[in-house]
Amino acid sequence: MLKQIKILTGLELCNIYNLNVLRFSKDRKRKKKELSIMILWLFLIAMVVFYAGNLSYGLLKLGLADLIPAYLITAASLLIFFFGIFKAGSVIFQKSGYDILCSLPITRTAIVASRFLRLYVENLVMAFFIMTPGLFVYAWSLKPGASFYILGVLSILALPLIPITASILAGAVITGISSRMKHKSLAAAVLSVLFVLLVLYASSRLSVMEETITPEMLKELSSVVTGLLKKIYPPAVWLGEGIIIGSFATCLACIGVFVAVFAAAAAVVSVFFRSIIQNLYATSARHNYELKSMKASSVISSLCRREFKRYFSSSIYVTNTIIGPVMGCVLSGALFFTGTGLITRSLPIPLDVCALMPFVISGIFCTMTTTATSISMEGKKWWILKSLPLAPGSILNAKILMNLLLILPFYLISEALLIPALKPGSFSDCIFLILIPAVIILFSCVYGIAVNLHFPVFNWENEVTIVKQSISAVLGGMGGLFLSVLCMILVLLVPDEYSTLCRLLLCIVILGITALLHKKISAPDTWQRYEL
Repeated sequence: MLKQIKILTGLELCNIYNLNVLRFSKDRKRKKKELSIMILWLFLIAMVVFYAGNLSYGLLKLGLADLIPAYLITAASLLIFFFGIFKAGSVIFQKSGYDILCSLPITRTAIVASRFLRLYVENLVMAFFIMTPGLFVYAWSLKPGASFYILGVLSILALPLIPITASILAGAVITGISSRMKHKSLAAAVLSVLFVLLVLYASSRLSVMEETITPEMLKELSSVVTGLLKKIYPPAVWLGEGIIIGSFATCLACIGVFVAVFAAAAAVVSVFFRSIIQNLYATSARHNYELKSMKASSVISSLCRREFKRYFSSSIYVTNTIIGPVMGCVLSGALFFTGTGLITRSLPIPLDVCALMPFVISGIFCTMTTTATSISMEGKKWWILKSLPLAPGSILNAKILMNLLLILPFYLISEALLIPALKPGSFSDCIFLILIPAVIILFSCVYGIAVNLHFPVFNWENEVTIVKQSISAVLGGMGGLFLSVLCMILVLLVPDEYSTLCRLLLCIVILGITALLHKKISAPDTWQRYEL
């Protein structure tokens, strides 16, 4: 069985991050595109390394050097867990290739183990780039003994096991429950979003202790932070303390528990693997269909309905793109019921919350739009849509319209809660509170599909690859967020007497850029120009 696991794991990892395309592809244009994507990923990794190193340096200057390993382990574990919630179920229970694997003399344990190991390797890369800079800063400054380096390496290797296990089990529960429901993908998406909201609510309750910190507690800042980390993720504190004091017994005990939990989860999933796969992808149909009436619809209406059907057929697609609008409504509801007092008290300088909140809401709503990956999600069926006697503009407009209609209910609810919560002092503030999010949302939808035109991927095997790991998801899905942050900085820099004019000019400029971008992507030669 070990040989089977080795072969299957090799197949799972052979083209991780499209490395095989860079190595063996003879298509120069594709290799050039993959190389540019790789450079962008390296830039993002450099940002993570820079942030982790600076965070560790800050803790060192505060006299909290002993908390650096525990802090980094907690941060890395939370990131792995949150990202894993959305993709663990899809990777472990993916249908692609399952029929072929079942016909081969391969055990379920080997299949499950290879997929577990794939997740482990992917998340180990994230753990490495988060932990290594911080441990380097600690080692460079304090010159610890050899035990620090040995235990640090072992801890990095074991770090992903618990968060991966937690995310897989959460994904298995969500997948198992949804597989019994009629609309499986939609049910899985709803359960995933509810689970994320529950985790975020629990995390927010932990932060309440910050309001009760007194000057006396600041003198014992180390114990305060340690207590907070223990509430969030106790194993991080145990493992971090073991690294600092050089306790092999403590670290090896924690690592042993991590490995045991990971192996137990793999064993449990392998037992129920076949039944979950069968229930998840099994379909039933009645043969009593009768054609009663037919309705004619416009091209844009038909294409838009098709987009909604495609959207709700993928739980990972729904979960990854709907969380932003949901969180926007949650934030608006929190402001409506609790007021803005907590925000104004936490700001280092007095700021006009009513002028800045539209950009905050816009950034949250525009986090990962559906258009950023809507073309790639067509996969190998893209040629069917492309071969229809329709102009490119009609197809792309339907994808943009679907995204706008999806966000519209959340936008209206958020605005209905924000206006009475913020109580704008002037008519212009009220108008901008409505107008700015609408303008940036429109831009993000058009911008997302423009990016996806440049970086389409149709030969994917799992939707997770497109929704969470593609260059379109990163560049296109975060465009509205980056624009919101940039606009908010500009409004902060402008004097108060010119704030209204600045916001008006920003709306005009964004609308103009959106119109030009839409005109460009709707041209008749779009398919040829982007080689689609």
